[in-house]
Amino acid sequence: MKKGIYVVTNRKLIKEGALEDICEKSAEGGAAAIILREKYLKTDELLELAYRLKNKLNGRVPLIINGSYEVAKKVNADGLHLGFSAFIDFQDEFSGLLGVSIHSLEEAIDAEHKGADYLIAGHIFETSCKEGLAGRGLGFLREICNTVKIPVIAIGGINEENMNSVMECGAYGVAVMSSVMNSEDPKSYVEALSDRIKI
Repeated sequence: MKKGIYVVTNRKLIKEGALEDICEKSAEGGAAAIILREKYLKTDELLELAYRLKNKLNGRVPLIINGSYEVAKKVNADGLHLGFSAFIDFQDEFSGLLGVSIHSLEEAIDAEHKGADYLIAGHIFETSCKEGLAGRGLGFLREICNTVKIPVIAIGGINEENMNSVMECGAYGVAVMSSVMNSEDPKSYVEALSDRIKI
């Protein structure tokens, strides 16, 4: 894993263009990884999309599959990302990165103990993806980063203006979804975010 911008997909937010092209442009812009998170697709549809995306990315950046061990294994993905409950119950062997979404310090500690390679912690600020829910804030992020030893990636309402404050809490990187999916120029947008990160 490298420090930087982790692009999380959501094809429903795309205004123009294909998901694969947006991910390719994000990779060209220096994304640290692409996390394929299309939770409303059936397994066979997700598998087909994952193969297309993997071919498009052509090994330039790691491809992490969200929520489907079956798809991650079949496409030989670089990583598998799971929700906390699914991860705690996860018993299968997976040779790639194992990531976990967490929403509390206790979850962060438990996930690290069970062998997670990295955490996505959120949501930090209020975001359109979680309308009406207040962000957990920088104190929440700082406490997690100071407690666990594995990389912590922050998610939720993070942009060019607040990114450095997030990184100063000890975050390893930043995950972005809607801002990239909505972008007319994903390559330049990811480049701009990467430039603002103090790595």
